[in-house]
Amino acid sequence: MNKKIIKYGIVIICLGGLIGMGALSYMLFKPKRNIANTKAEYSISASQLLTEFTQNEPAANAKYLSMAFGKVIQVSGILAQKTEVGDTTLTLSLRVPDTKDGGISCSMDKNEIAKGRLLKVGDSISVKGECTGYIDITNEVQMIKCLVVRDN
Repeated sequence: MNKKIIKYGIVIICLGGLIGMGALSYMLFKPKRNIANTKAEYSISASQLLTEFTQNEPAANAKYLSMAFGKVIQVSGILAQKTEVGDTTLTLSLRVPDTKDGGISCSMDKNEIAKGRLLKVGDSISVKGECTGYIDITNEVQMIKCLVVRDN
């Protein structure tokens, strides 16, 4: 009787391990979302987006974030700053009128960095990317995997 329990226990542990390894490998090697081919769920101005997060962050999180990925949104605004770190990282900051601090921080997709370098501070642009949330300390909405869809 005890040998049967031990045998079944070992089988259950092994099956659990296999299922866990399968889930882990899926999470590590799942295909990346192609932002360029993904339709934006929302198209909004930088000031509207920041206002939604500052006035009611839980509601904005429910609207613009999801469990697996942030939702793809398109944001329009004025380019306030470009921050480049080496050849692999470029962040565009969209200014929000009537705010001293804060705005929208857009980390460019690595394939879009060359296009982002051509932009000038003060340009009116639209970017599409994955919204990852709001940082209260800096008063910024964070976006990743961004690409410039229109420079006006």
